[in-house]
Amino acid sequence: MSWGDLEEAESGWAHRGRELGRGVVSDALIGTGPIRQSLLESLLAAWPLSDGMRGEVRAAWHRLDAHVSSGPPGAGRCRDAAPRTLGIHAAIRANESVSELPAYVGRDFDDHLRAVITKGAADGCFVLMVGGSSTGKTRSLYEAILAVVPDWWLLHPADTADVLRAAENPTEKTVLWLDELQNFFGADPPLHRAVLDGLRRAGTIIVGTLWSEEYLPRTALRRTAGADKYASDRRLLDTATVIDVHAALSDREREKALALASTDSRIREALEAGTGLSQALAGAPALVRWWEHAPNPYARAVITAAADARRLGVGAPLPEPLLREAIEDYLDPADLAAPPGSWLGEALPHATTKLKGGVTALAPWARRPGAPEGYMIADFLAQHIRRVSRTSCPPASLWAALLAHVTTPDDLRRLAASAQSRMRYRYAEAALRRLPERNDLTALDLAHLLTRQDRLAEAIDTIDRRMTISLAPELRDRRTELQRLQRRADALRPLIPTQPRAAHALDELLADSGDLSDLRERAAAGDTVAAEALVDRLVDRGRLDELREHADRGHGYAAEQLADLLAAHGRTDELRTRAEHGDEAATRRYNKLIDRDTTGPDAAVTRQVDALRARVDAGDEDAARELTALLFELGEADALLAEVNAGTPGAVDRYLALLTAREETDLETLHLLRAWGIDESGRPVPASPPGGPW
Repeated sequence: MSWGDLEEAESGWAHRGRELGRGVVSDALIGTGPIRQSLLESLLAAWPLSDGMRGEVRAAWHRLDAHVSSGPPGAGRCRDAAPRTLGIHAAIRANESVSELPAYVGRDFDDHLRAVITKGAADGCFVLMVGGSSTGKTRSLYEAILAVVPDWWLLHPADTADVLRAAENPTEKTVLWLDELQNFFGADPPLHRAVLDGLRRAGTIIVGTLWSEEYLPRTALRRTAGADKYASDRRLLDTATVIDVHAALSDREREKALALASTDSRIREALEAGTGLSQALAGAPALVRWWEHAPNPYARAVITAAADARRLGVGAPLPEPLLREAIEDYLDPADLAAPPGSWLGEALPHATTKLKGGVTALAPWARRPGAPEGYMIADFLAQHIRRVSRTSCPPASLWAALLAHVTTPDDLRRLAASAQSRMRYRYAEAALRRLPERNDLTALDLAHLLTRQDRLAEAIDTIDRRMTISLAPELRDRRTELQRLQRRADALRPLIPTQPRAAHALDELLADSGDLSDLRERAAAGDTVAAEALVDRLVDRGRLDELREHADRGHGYAAEQLADLLAAHGRTDELRTRAEHGDEAATRRYNKLIDRDTTGPDAAVTRQVDALRARVDAGDEDAARELTALLFELGEADALLAEVNAGTPGAVDRYLALLTAREETDLETLHLLRAWGIDESGRPVPASPPGGPW
């Protein structure tokens, strides 16, 4: 056919658009452009061919598309993907089972999930499966992709850098597989919404999984002031179609499982286990028993250390040298007597033993055959140990081993964040300094940490070195602020020998970059909004001394807040004295206090604390802030320290505020805690630890 013939044929179905444009057809037929499926169908409609011949041409095109088309680097076809490499847990095995996976038990959400992916094949989409570990998130996603787009390319990125490279040159018919999306949050470079939006607009099907405890805090609405560390993650997650995956089967799903159990003994055994089907298939109960009843302390220690590493944000395989160094502080003195070189020999045979079904507590991991890179802990076991050990901070030997061996930038950033949220500032500094080619956020975080320790010259130098690479306005603004702080700090230092409060003022200045001082100036100038904000900040900081000054000057709001704090901390004598001297707020609060039994926390408060802890365990950040505020009001310093060890949001500020409110806490201890944090036993770290901060 001539070009004119093609053009005439196309004019009869203009709704198809200009798929037979002269340039497109010419480039395709001389080999300089692709023959896309839309172009092929337009040609087949124009050519006077029999249906049989059209079928042969289509079949030839699909064969070429399957074997010749170039997908993203490192990608394979969805139908060829190995389930284990995609994150599907090893399943228990029965004697007669030959397939890698048991039969798939259809879930109630399957139709919706597959409909979303089908639509995404035309327009692109972002689907996210949310649920606990070993609930079937990844398996359901795998089955849906195989059912809808088996011939598409599947790209399984190792880190955010791989995603960014894919976004620079999106390929057609590609599935981006983001199993355990939490590993891409807090990454370096970070994963932003704009990246996934661009891929989706290019027609990419983006699929991912995420633990509930990682999803909930990132999507909860902010109820408190201050920096929103999940703002970027929330914007990204807002674009996802979320499918909730529950551990328990519905009645309809259980009927499907019972029908399959007659022909698949693995399904039958899992149903008989009495736990969640997916968890039983993944061998979860056996894994927990294998850890709890380890035959020697070295095996239990190596499994616990691997779980704690995951808890601190390290997702990379753990090499043997790291594990050997990490387990030292998990062992008793008698166990330490054995030569360190023998520890893993005792530990790994048990930790890597394949249980029924081939599941293991620790699994060797390698990118290439015969080249193991380390060990990965089973997801469910990591999650279980995380729950039972939540308020126990990992020991020094693990931190040291991770800082010596971890090289992945994303893991180092998460490790630094975990250290900061637990007041282990020397580990946070070490992790931040180990990040290669530090980005703007890393430089700002390190400068903030150095500022708190009165290392202002180092903080300014950190920003200056980053500004030779980046001209971000945040860096410029921070440098200006640091210079202002340095001048104010230099003015305070000469006053310290003669004015005791000058040291406290300097400590406060460095801790909050002068925010409290600025509020004082605005309040003194008559700004009533600033005056109330100042009172709130003083309450948060536990500054009873300054609250008293404001209350004594007749500030009603300060008097109310002071009375509440005195009552919460059991200072009834002071509360009664203030009431006797005419403090109306103290009188009201004291009268309420004597009208109820004050022998200790009542059952309702205990239930409230327990309920909040359960929500915190599930990842609810609002509950974390409510819990730490309640423990502060109850004066529970030990309980707050436990939450600090757990890395609970808001715990550090509340713990320091409670110690500040206790007037028996000396200023030097407070300074050390604010600036240098605590060691593994909860004691303040000296300002000049042996060998420097790390």
